[in-house]
Amino acid sequence: MKKINYIIPFFLLFFLLTNAQVGVGLTSPNANAQLDITSTNKGFLLPRLALTATNNPSPLSAHVAGMTVYNTATNTSVAANPVYPGEYYNDGTQWQRKSALNDVRMIAGGTIADLLSPITVDVAAGTPATTTLNTFSFTLDRPSSVEFSGNISTSFTVSGDSNTPVGDSSVKLATVNFVFTTAPAGIAVSAPFGDSTVTYMNAITANITTITGNLYTAPHAILQLPAGNYVVNLNGVASSSNAFRIMYGSGVRDMAQIKATPTK
Repeated sequence: MKKINYIIPFFLLFFLLTNAQVGVGLTSPNANAQLDITSTNKGFLLPRLALTATNNPSPLSAHVAGMTVYNTATNTSVAANPVYPGEYYNDGTQWQRKSALNDVRMIAGGTIADLLSPITVDVAAGTPATTTLNTFSFTLDRPSSVEFSGNISTSFTVSGDSNTPVGDSSVKLATVNFVFTTAPAGIAVSAPFGDSTVTYMNAITANITTITGNLYTAPHAILQLPAGNYVVNLNGVASSSNAFRIMYGSGVRDMAQIKATPTK
């Protein structure tokens, strides 16, 4: 009987220990946490190991969803799945890098300064006119999510005159977009992206001002791009059935911005 009296409390204690929350640095862990760590002068240190590629679980034996580690290695031997030092979590099929705020790289823009000087273009009737408004060159040292955006003003007047409103009632179109002229293999060049278009017809918009006022375009795109060297143009394309003059950048808030966030 005495032996049984000792065994029962032991099993009760084991049950409580294996089903209660665990607290480190405190006696009453949060009831919603299985593990609650509290400290005012120490941090939580993740396991530090060397990953080989995002699609390879090594040095683990398999991909495990929810696994979190700090990778200490730079390995680009698998071009499509490189790894770099930083915190990674596993989604069950591959390693995913956790992006931090200081990973974001501003390639162009990031200020409130007026980026674009006014550019005037006379557009012939029935012939679209493409104009390069600005050119940006940059290098990505790793695969990244790259955001392209802009705020570009346009104004419309008669051909050869920047001060006389158009009066022919024909529709004028202006599109601003981005176009790669240099990019790594697999990325299309000379293919516009991020298009933003404004339509102007003086019969409808003549009340803007006695001239034309500014109509703004907002080109925008987010692309997943590999490491490599890039050159991208910010282009304006204008057209109409009648000749006219367009001015890009005559506003006071013309700007473009390119920023990259590593995805590996």
